Amino acid sequence: MRSRATVSALAVLDLYDLLLASGAATKSQLLKAGLDREAMIDCSSGAPPAQEQRLPEAHLLALWRAAANNTEVPHIGLLVGQTYNPSMRGVLASLLCHCRDVGEALQVFQHHIALMNPSERWVSSIRGGSLVLTISFAPDRAYPRPALERSMSALVTWIAEQTGIHVTPAACTFAFPRPSYHGRYAEVFGSAPSFGGNITCMHLPLEVLNRPIRGANSYLKQVLQERAQQALQRIEIESVFVGKVRQRIRLSLHRGLGIGDVCNALHVSRPTLYRRLKREGTSYTELLAAVRKELAYQQIEQGQPVVCVSDNLGFKDVSSFHRAFRRWFKQSPGALRARLRMPHNGARQ
Repeated sequence: MRSRATVSALAVLDLYDLLLASGAATKSQLLKAGLDREAMIDCSSGAPPAQEQRLPEAHLLALWRAAANNTEVPHIGLLVGQTYNPSMRGVLASLLCHCRDVGEALQVFQHHIALMNPSERWVSSIRGGSLVLTISFAPDRAYPRPALERSMSALVTWIAEQTGIHVTPAACTFAFPRPSYHGRYAEVFGSAPSFGGNITCMHLPLEVLNRPIRGANSYLKQVLQERAQQALQRIEIESVFVGKVRQRIRLSLHRGLGIGDVCNALHVSRPTLYRRLKREGTSYTELLAAVRKELAYQQIEQGQPVVCVSDNLGFKDVSSFHRAFRRWFKQSPGALRARLRMPHNGARQ
């Protein structure tokens, strides 16, 4: 199972603010989607600066889905991509502003993109004397059309902001049908792009790679490179930490131990545990439920009595286990066991 991904907190806040400012969403709509801006940033004394904080990727996906569902500003993805806000730059965005030229910035961006969004991927190649940049998102994330529009238009906007020279793509292809507002694409990409392709990409003149970035500072680049590397290492460490918490939960359930024992085993305080899991986009409660669900399926499949499974997973009584099991699998333990015992039953939940 893929671990819960996190993205730059500032990327989430910036999109949140732009959706409200453009009228593509209302605060009540975003609250209904579980997005409360005031609660997103950790302001506790031990928290890292906002530029280095992480939020669950689910927050970013929820914002883009809200953008895709709005009818007031259907071209919201293009608008967001054309908006450049220096005050909302995180570690990676700040580092890119101090690279020597566009070519170096592109290499740094591709290497460190997990700092912004680990589900977004850019591939560069040279074909027919042009620089071809192809964007895609992890297939299991289902980013909607406005997210692709934003990333494509943001690249054009960023080059113009950083070099002082607007670049017009020689060609653009989008992997979705032509939208009703296709006329607005000319404002960003110049000539009319093509739609319904197999990939989303743009062709730029090769010389754009050599365009120097205005205001680049080699000293600040070195400092920010170190911060970016530390941030990448922190993401990896936190991912390992989540795995350790899951393992301790598995070991403690049948012994009737709780969160205090997990904290003691990992040598962290409860506030530290909560904070580190939040940075990884999860919580102790979510991990506990996930481990219980996994073990419940395994033990019912193995034929263990329901009372024993309930005790093994640390439920206070069998009725509580039954309610949780029905919530997880939409059926009772007995019904699942009967299905699993049916001959040639390939279904697995």
